[in-house]
Amino acid sequence: MPRHPLVKELSARIRDKPGTYLVIYDFELGGQGKIPTRFYLNLKRLSVKTLQKSVIMCSSLKTAVTVANLVKHYGGKAQVFEIKKVISD
Repeated sequence: MPRHPLVKELSARIRDKPGTYLVIYDFELGGQGKIPTRFYLNLKRLSVKTLQKSVIMCSSLKTAVTVANLVKHYGGKAQVFEIKKVISD
């Protein structure tokens, strides 16, 4: 039986809520440590926009929590913030 992608497993039990969310994450890398390549490969499977190296914008809560869980799966720390537009053009 084929294995399901990790992001599919991580998002399976998360309820969705549309909106704009930021995920801010960090990996504590000592010395010559690197963020695992598989982290980035799994991240590409999601519809997200990278704003900075460790800041990702998501269009749903489910995607944001999945990204945060992916970061934690690979040993990092993550926080999810919901963005509310206060000033309109």
